[in-house]
Amino acid sequence: MLRKSLFLLLFIAVYVFKCSAQTPVQTVSGSEYLPKLDGSLKTKVEFNLESQKMRFEVRNARFGTRGNINKYVGYRAEVDLSDEGKIKMLDAFVKIAPLKNLDVYLGQRKVPFSSDYLRNPVESIFANRSFVTKYINEGLRDIGLLVNYRFTLKIPFDVWVAAMNGTGNNNPKWIDKPNYSARITFEPLKNIRFAGNIYQGSTLVENKLSMLGGEIRYQTDKLLIETEYIRRHFTDTVSITKNQYGFYLHSYYNFYTGADMIQIISPVFRWDFMSAEAGYNGLLAERITTGVNFGFEPKPFKAEFRLNYEKYLKKYYPTHFDRFTIEFIAKF
Repeated sequence: MLRKSLFLLLFIAVYVFKCSAQTPVQTVSGSEYLPKLDGSLKTKVEFNLESQKMRFEVRNARFGTRGNINKYVGYRAEVDLSDEGKIKMLDAFVKIAPLKNLDVYLGQRKVPFSSDYLRNPVESIFANRSFVTKYINEGLRDIGLLVNYRFTLKIPFDVWVAAMNGTGNNNPKWIDKPNYSARITFEPLKNIRFAGNIYQGSTLVENKLSMLGGEIRYQTDKLLIETEYIRRHFTDTVSITKNQYGFYLHSYYNFYTGADMIQIISPVFRWDFMSAEAGYNGLLAERITTGVNFGFEPKPFKAEFRLNYEKYLKKYYPTHFDRFTIEFIAKF
């Protein structure tokens, strides 16, 4: 299996660079090739409505740089100084674009799986992540090779394929064979997008891991309605087979005020749930999240003040409780 994986990766690399060999690399200087610094901050205060306690938190403090060496080669590096109180290396990859619409990445980044999981924390609609992102997709940032091709046909669609260690974030352990992932998105109608995801392999604590996911999104300049379902099937370290699944339906609507300070007011709504693990019957958790986001910029997710209320319909974890959150975000 290792030989097959090695052959597949070598075939992709040889094919890509053979196609682009006739075009010499041009080193171009100028402002567009200077490194671009960026960052994002999520700070919040939460109120536990059951214990009547509260806490202040810096949820994320991300800083990174991206840029291009020339028209073929780019890069990205990012670190989070406060990912739930820990410092973590996030994206760290080199990108090569040998052909039009084709990008090849080697390094660390999020595995292409699930729209909600792929969002930057400040681009998340809510103060707290969905169950799909926090639990079902846990551990899908990895080191590997990713290939993205964008088909510009009558119905445009985007394809990702990836091979990665399966050992998680910043953990380059030796492996017998890589894990594999694929993602496809396509837009058959204006403002409507479908997506499908698949992941196969194993992790440090899961054998025969298989994940499937499907998504539907309707989006305009003002309205977003998006839903996603993911199933995770695996065998744990004591050979017990487990099945997990998660679902969310969320939406927002942007009211553009024309004011100088608060330029966007966005009511938000989410219903999400995840299945029970061994020892429980039915759903492990289910909740309704409502709130309002106030934007200080003409585009969402740049500078916002958010109010969120989470009501749990079912819960088993002690960390699941009804809460009210006030959040500030800034992306620069």
